[in-house]
Amino acid sequence: MKPNLIFDIGMHNGDDTAYYLYRGFKVVAVEADPDLACAGRERFTDAIAAGRLVIVNAAIAEQRGEAEFWICDQLRVWNSFDRRIASRNGLPCYAVKVQTLPLRDLFAEHGVPYYLKVDIEGHDHIAIADVSPQDAPEIISMELNSVDDFWLLRSKGYHRFKCIQQGYFRPVLSPHLSLKSVFNVALTRLKSTHLANSLRAKYRSLRPTAPAVAAPGVWSFAPGSSGPFGEDTPGEWMSFENVLHAWLSQQIGHEFGYRVSPPGLSIWFDLHARLS
Repeated sequence: MKPNLIFDIGMHNGDDTAYYLYRGFKVVAVEADPDLACAGRERFTDAIAAGRLVIVNAAIAEQRGEAEFWICDQLRVWNSFDRRIASRNGLPCYAVKVQTLPLRDLFAEHGVPYYLKVDIEGHDHIAIADVSPQDAPEIISMELNSVDDFWLLRSKGYHRFKCIQQGYFRPVLSPHLSLKSVFNVALTRLKSTHLANSLRAKYRSLRPTAPAVAAPGVWSFAPGSSGPFGEDTPGEWMSFENVLHAWLSQQIGHEFGYRVSPPGLSIWFDLHARLS
């Protein structure tokens, strides 16, 4: 693992990459959208010339090749392999052919990064699945799409977690619902028998914690950015069971009408994980 290296998988407009460079890291940024990749090269001309940044115009997939990728011109943060994601809220989108490559190829070429940020609209699990538990980044963050993502990260050797409400970078804290209520409702929603059985087995040992919110840093994160990482993220690192409980309580509380975000502000959840 290279302690001074970060992978930005899903560079978009480069706001996260700019922060990593500001922090003094070297960066490998991956962006499928040819226009955004070109704009990134223009934005970061000096960093590229200095050897601090490599921009890869490709999409992370299971194999090398070519695939259809959907572009949402009006909101390119929604670009995706999944047309339904790119066309959310009725926005028009169109398909382009992009080059694909697996994450393991990038690791082989550039080394294993200290931090791996993944935000690729519905396909984060494809990148994470390629991480080897024997040679993994110290820290990973991914956009949460399913309860399965918790188990995926744990299977890669990660055992300390934070679940961050993106958009205003706050940790998922104490639940609105009791532990028993959360799991009773969650168990009825899980399609996987394995997941349901795991939750039942862990239920009695769970002791949720309520991490404190860290003071904001000097960097101003633009809307849509992944925000801080590692020890700069707010709150305390949590066990697998506690972070899963906290996230489930927020999801179910939202269904029952409890507010999990400020009025008028759309949020999503990122799951941060670290090895040690």
